[in-house]
Amino acid sequence: MSESAEPTAIRTVERALRLAHIVAISSGGLTLTAAAREAGLALSTAARLLKALELSGFAWRDSSGLYHPGPRMLQAGAIALGHLPVYKIAEPHLRDLADFTGETAYLAVAEGDSHALYLRQVESPRAIRHATWAGRAIPTVGTAVGAALNGRLSEGGYAVSRRTAVEPEAAAAAAPVYDSAGGVVAALSIIGPSFRISEEDLASYAKAVAEHAQALSAELGFPGFAR
Repeated sequence: MSESAEPTAIRTVERALRLAHIVAISSGGLTLTAAAREAGLALSTAARLLKALELSGFAWRDSSGLYHPGPRMLQAGAIALGHLPVYKIAEPHLRDLADFTGETAYLAVAEGDSHALYLRQVESPRAIRHATWAGRAIPTVGTAVGAALNGRLSEGGYAVSRRTAVEPEAAAAAAPVYDSAGGVVAALSIIGPSFRISEEDLASYAKAVAEHAQALSAELGFPGFAR
């Protein structure tokens, strides 16, 4: 490949990856027009790249013309998550938190400087519960999970939030998870409807989240919480 062709090839790969990500996080599928708009691409460019994703199994198009994540994308995501240590060992902590609080428990990681990506969840057993956020990235400004991922914690080692711009009807508690080197690699959180979580409840839930985050950190080799 010539030096002049290299920037063009890199740009094409970047655009294809951007489209793949947009398709992956879509809910219910995307039209070609919507995919092109979200990716900031011309319709012809988006159509060409989506066709390449289809042929490689990273996307598929249904009879209505909507694009969805393909089997290769799902396989890659599942394998990647399976190799992530914190993902593999977080489930019992999430289950215990959901049982104790009666609310939905989450494992989240930072996505850039201003977003959190929810990787895993155990849903609340209640009929009225927080909407499913697994696989969704949210802005972290003002949120408990954002504070936890960025180390803005109370003396108890946790963060809480209520009626934020992201979730105006919810209350949340979160705490950071550390790896063996002492870096924040994830956060545990619980989120539920604000109307049924009193301040006393939120403080109790936050303490439980912090305890599970510390236990999970110890399992990952963080010496500060070793038992």
